[in-house]
Amino acid sequence: MLKIIVLLSGASAFFIGPALAQEPAVPSPNPNAVSYVFDITRDGDKIGVDTLDISKDGDITTVKIGTHISVTAAFIEVYHFDHSGVETWNGNHFVSYKAKTDANGKKYSIAATADAGGKMNLTVNGQTTELSQLVLPATFWNSDFVTAAQMIDADKGALLSVQVADLGDEAIEQNGVQVQARHYRITGQLVRDIWLVNNMPVRIQLRGSDNSLIVSDLRPSDIKPQQ
Repeated sequence: MLKIIVLLSGASAFFIGPALAQEPAVPSPNPNAVSYVFDITRDGDKIGVDTLDISKDGDITTVKIGTHISVTAAFIEVYHFDHSGVETWNGNHFVSYKAKTDANGKKYSIAATADAGGKMNLTVNGQTTELSQLVLPATFWNSDFVTAAQMIDADKGALLSVQVADLGDEAIEQNGVQVQARHYRITGQLVRDIWLVNNMPVRIQLRGSDNSLIVSDLRPSDIKPQQ
């Protein structure tokens, strides 16, 4: 999950234009489904909303990720970003990831599928590459990224080499609420700081290419105490 966008300067990150005041996802009547909403800020100003919907049907877990960004200046849209993705798991085994991205007019279609032999096929805009091992997309909806040496860019489909450091537990403040979370730092071809509670992200943070601070925070009502 969690992909934030490096706003206005071009690159993308886990989920991020002002004027995105969406309401929280409506609670599902399905007890095996849950929805999360992340508020995104740039240097403290609200710029967007990310959504994360996780449902379970037997051994199958389906994760739906959505991002919509619209940045305006003088009432004119100067940047937009739309992303939707679906990630599927069977028990503890990754099955597939499919996504479409419109990054200010530049479009990407991504499909990653694991095979029974531990390899996977990655298709980006119709071009397929066979990977010799499983590489997970950088969606960050759970803690599987903490041991990763490579990730798939969830927006554009590029292979990224990364290092992940465990910085330990720390208290962070979200909208006046103190949260105890586990802090991980990703460096390399993807740079992020991620805080987890119960193996789920509650904050994803990065610096934009203009050095602006971009933060995606889980809404406090969706945060459960660390166990």
